[in-house]
Amino acid sequence: MRIAVCVKHSVDETELKLDPSGRPQLAGAAGKMSTFDKNAVEEGLRLKAAHTGEVVIFMVGTPASKKTLKEALAMGADRGALVLADPLAVDSLRTADMLAAAIRKGGPFDVVLCSEGSSDTYSGQVPPMLGELLGVPYAGYARKVVVNGQTARIERSLEDSVEILDVPVPFAASVVSEINEPRYPTLIQIMQAGKKPVEEMDGEELAPPGAYRQASVVSMSAQPSTRKHVMIEGSPDEAAAKLVDALMKEGVLSK
Repeated sequence: MRIAVCVKHSVDETELKLDPSGRPQLAGAAGKMSTFDKNAVEEGLRLKAAHTGEVVIFMVGTPASKKTLKEALAMGADRGALVLADPLAVDSLRTADMLAAAIRKGGPFDVVLCSEGSSDTYSGQVPPMLGELLGVPYAGYARKVVVNGQTARIERSLEDSVEILDVPVPFAASVVSEINEPRYPTLIQIMQAGKKPVEEMDGEELAPPGAYRQASVVSMSAQPSTRKHVMIEGSPDEAAAKLVDALMKEGVLSK
């Protein structure tokens, strides 16, 4: 079984800083593998263990973001493919177009896995676009994937229900975080990852632009937050009574 897993070198939201106007400082921001992508890599490795084959990691990014590919390779993937493009300068459809072209070039693949969404922008648009561009069935929000020959049974985690689908192979799917617990690579696996092959492809040559209209972000800013910093003094009983009274005045508690 040949399994393609798409990952993203995301902005590390825990290290993101804001300028005085409240806009995030994306230039030079720290990056990491998207948190949820680790679940997609782990599921690909589990499918490989159950059926044998190989796991290939695909990513759109710059040479500086290659460390995310190396992390996926350290987890146990066999090789990687880096589509060279600035992820901050391309929209979801352009990203999916380049990933689809890279997967077709390296294919055929039986399974294409993504996470439900990236941990920075979390648009969730690339996985279904990828399925459409590849011309294969797509199942989103998978919490369980079982492949049996030429069919796969997928449990989809919806808001208030679980949907079970039977899809033919090949197929594409996005997985939710509860599908598994990603493994931590050992020091030896991290060192071995540097010897695994990574193919670099030019995004402009692989998938020439112009087929789709590029979307752009008009603005992005953090939601302003203010605090009253009210200090409550007194004994525990007095402070508790004053706190309840203050919360009732703010409408947080009702009588």
